[in-house]
Amino acid sequence: MSWVATHLPVDVLSGRVDGAVVISNDSDLGLPLRTVGEHVPLGVVNPSTGYLASALQGHPDEGVGRHWWRQLTKDDYTVHQLPDPAGGVTRPVGW
Repeated sequence: MSWVATHLPVDVLSGRVDGAVVISNDSDLGLPLRTVGEHVPLGVVNPSTGYLASALQGHPDEGVGRHWWRQLTKDDYTVHQLPDPAGGVTRPVGW
Protein backbone atom coordinates (compact mmCIF):
# COMPACT_ATOMS: atom_id res chain seq x y z
CA MET A 1 0.00 0.00 0.00
CA SER A 2 2.71 2.51 0.86
CA TRP A 3 4.26 2.41 -2.62
CA VAL A 4 0.94 3.17 -4.28
CA ALA A 5 0.01 5.84 -1.73
CA THR A 6 3.38 7.56 -2.07
CA HIS A 7 4.79 6.98 -5.53
CA LEU A 8 1.69 6.94 -7.73
CA PRO A 9 0.65 10.52 -6.81
CA VAL A 10 4.27 11.67 -7.22
CA ASP A 11 4.51 10.01 -10.64
CA VAL A 12 1.19 11.53 -11.73
CA LEU A 13 1.99 15.04 -10.47
CA SER A 14 5.40 14.95 -12.14
CA GLY A 15 3.82 13.99 -15.48
CA ARG A 16 5.41 10.54 -15.69
CA VAL A 17 2.08 8.76 -16.26
CA ASP A 18 -1.09 9.76 -18.07
CA GLY A 19 -3.45 7.22 -16.50
CA ALA A 20 -3.45 4.55 -13.80
CA VAL A 21 -5.09 1.25 -12.90
CA VAL A 22 -4.94 0.16 -9.26
CA ILE A 23 -5.93 -3.32 -8.08
CA SER A 24 -6.95 -2.94 -4.46
CA ASN A 25 -9.85 -2.69 -2.05
CA ASP A 26 -7.81 -0.92 0.64
CA SER A 27 -9.74 2.10 1.92
CA ASP A 28 -6.46 3.70 3.04
CA LEU A 29 -5.85 4.48 -0.63
CA GLY A 30 -8.90 6.77 -0.78
CA LEU A 31 -7.08 10.11 -0.52
CA PRO A 32 -4.12 9.23 -2.79
CA LEU A 33 -6.46 7.86 -5.46
CA ARG A 34 -8.76 10.90 -5.30
CA THR A 35 -5.65 13.05 -5.81
CA VAL A 36 -4.58 10.93 -8.78
CA GLY A 37 -8.08 11.10 -10.28
CA GLU A 38 -7.97 14.89 -10.28
CA HIS A 39 -5.06 14.73 -12.74
CA VAL A 40 -5.34 11.53 -14.83
CA PRO A 41 -8.00 8.92 -15.67
CA LEU A 42 -8.08 6.18 -13.03
CA GLY A 43 -9.33 2.60 -13.03
CA VAL A 44 -9.89 0.76 -9.76
CA VAL A 45 -10.17 -3.04 -9.77
CA ASN A 46 -11.60 -4.71 -6.67
CA PRO A 47 -9.98 -8.17 -6.37
CA SER A 48 -12.28 -9.27 -3.53
CA THR A 49 -15.80 -10.68 -3.64
CA GLY A 50 -17.19 -7.99 -1.32
CA TYR A 51 -18.27 -4.46 -1.99
CA LEU A 52 -15.76 -1.85 -3.07
CA ALA A 53 -14.50 0.12 -0.06
CA SER A 54 -16.50 3.34 0.17
CA ALA A 55 -13.31 5.44 0.21
CA LEU A 56 -12.48 4.07 -3.28
CA GLN A 57 -15.88 4.78 -4.81
CA GLY A 58 -16.46 7.77 -7.05
CA HIS A 59 -18.03 8.97 -10.27
CA PRO A 60 -16.67 8.53 -13.80
CA ASP A 61 -16.71 12.28 -14.44
CA GLU A 62 -15.00 13.50 -11.26
CA GLY A 63 -11.67 15.30 -11.63
CA VAL A 64 -10.37 14.81 -15.16
CA GLY A 65 -12.98 12.11 -15.80
CA ARG A 66 -12.94 8.82 -17.72
CA HIS A 67 -12.56 6.88 -14.46
CA TRP A 68 -13.89 3.32 -14.10
CA TRP A 69 -14.35 0.58 -11.49
CA ARG A 70 -14.53 -3.19 -11.85
CA GLN A 71 -14.90 -6.13 -9.51
CA LEU A 72 -13.09 -9.34 -10.38
CA THR A 73 -15.17 -12.50 -10.44
CA LYS A 74 -14.28 -16.18 -10.16
CA ASP A 75 -14.48 -16.42 -13.96
CA ASP A 76 -11.89 -13.65 -14.34
CA TYR A 77 -9.43 -15.87 -12.51
CA THR A 78 -10.32 -19.21 -14.07
CA VAL A 79 -10.55 -18.20 -17.75
CA HIS A 80 -7.20 -16.40 -17.62
CA GLN A 81 -5.11 -19.29 -16.33
CA LEU A 82 -2.43 -20.85 -18.46
CA PRO A 83 -3.46 -23.92 -20.44
CA ASP A 84 -2.90 -27.32 -18.87
CA PRO A 85 -0.22 -28.42 -19.52
CA ALA A 86 1.84 -25.27 -20.00
CA GLY A 87 5.38 -25.87 -21.18
CA GLY A 88 5.22 -29.48 -20.01
CA VAL A 89 4.12 -28.53 -16.49
CA THR A 90 0.67 -29.69 -15.38
CA ARG A 91 -1.64 -28.18 -12.78
CA PRO A 92 -1.87 -29.83 -9.38
CA VAL A 93 -4.88 -32.08 -8.84
CA GLY A 94 -7.89 -30.03 -7.74
CA TRP A 95 -6.97 -26.80 -9.50
